[in-house]
Amino acid sequence: MKKMTALAIVLPLAPLSVYTYRLLQEKRSVVPRNYDVFLSFKGPDTRTCFTDFLYNSLVAAGFLVFRDDDSIPVGEQIGPEKLRAIKSCKIAIPIISEQYAQSKRCLRELTEIMDCHEKHGKSVFPVFYKVDVGDVRRQRVNFEKALRKPEIQISPEEMEKWWNALTSVAMIKGWISQTIANGHEAELVKMVVAKVSNDLKTMWIERLPMFVKSVHLHFSEKKKRESQYQVFLAFRGPDTRHSLAAYLYISLVAAGIRVFNDADPSLIGKDVDHEICNAIDHCKISIPILSEDYPSSHWCLDELAQMVECKRTKRQKILPIFYKVRTSHVRDLLGVFGEKMLKHEKMVDECTYERWKLALKEVGSFKGWVSERIANGHEGVLVKEVVKEVSRLLKNPQAREPHHYMPN
Repeated sequence: MKKMTALAIVLPLAPLSVYTYRLLQEKRSVVPRNYDVFLSFKGPDTRTCFTDFLYNSLVAAGFLVFRDDDSIPVGEQIGPEKLRAIKSCKIAIPIISEQYAQSKRCLRELTEIMDCHEKHGKSVFPVFYKVDVGDVRRQRVNFEKALRKPEIQISPEEMEKWWNALTSVAMIKGWISQTIANGHEAELVKMVVAKVSNDLKTMWIERLPMFVKSVHLHFSEKKKRESQYQVFLAFRGPDTRHSLAAYLYISLVAAGIRVFNDADPSLIGKDVDHEICNAIDHCKISIPILSEDYPSSHWCLDELAQMVECKRTKRQKILPIFYKVRTSHVRDLLGVFGEKMLKHEKMVDECTYERWKLALKEVGSFKGWVSERIANGHEGVLVKEVVKEVSRLLKNPQAREPHHYMPN
């Protein structure tokens, strides 16, 4: 009898329960979702491999992640839900792959992402997947050719926006897939998830009461001041990144010296050029490693010119290392060194070229270490001498440079 009574109550409610469930589902589908992370990627390049692995790892870590194959069919236009996802997400991760710039959809997403980054400070953590960052900055010719096809209609104004977005994202410190654990993507995914986790945790500070927030900011700024870089190490990556520069960096850090490192994970999502300029501006000592290919990089030349200006205006010290090059070749722009510098003459304005030229002439006249004349080229001995001298100057900022440098 009791069972019959229960059924008599439950059965009439069943259709109501189904209706309520459907209503809730419909309501859920129309309520805008605030995503933690937005993934922008070129489907054929990474959808079923790296992007899929990253997506699932972020979801497993408890984050709400948007990727276009969850709810929106792949298309050329950015629909309202995707646009809302870009604007509302806390972090955007554009995965710049080889074919990324060939997709109108990807470029439109990137334009929106960078617009939110510039106007609202949205965090952007780019992944340069099997591409060179420098190539991303020079994508204009490549994707202009692809988009000149008769069936593709695109205005010059929109193309200019895409180019600006690509240039801007390449200025942000991100992960270069080939350089992470020799290309092992699982390690790269771990690093991305760790960075996202760390940044989303710190975003909770914005929700704290004003007093607690101000105390946190006070100690954060104090820690930041205490961790100010003492040494800026400048070098041409292909020449010395995995040899002298790496060994010197490790040795300086082991000696308790704070050295700027462009591979520092804390720089992810930040404007690299701004961080480099700031580091040079506030360091005590700059160490440019002038190698044969150094003048082929306008970034290296810009850094060197800023070092010279800081020496003049702030009395900062410059300790140059002439790595397998003659000081006279740097000073007077001779040999291969001079030839590589000369290539910039018609590519930059006269003022910039003259600024670089004067910086090389001045630094080439400084006393420094000539690598091949230190212990017959033994770089371990050279590194010990540099660390010893840097330590001495940091302990006594008024000390003069020694006379045992070996010019030629």
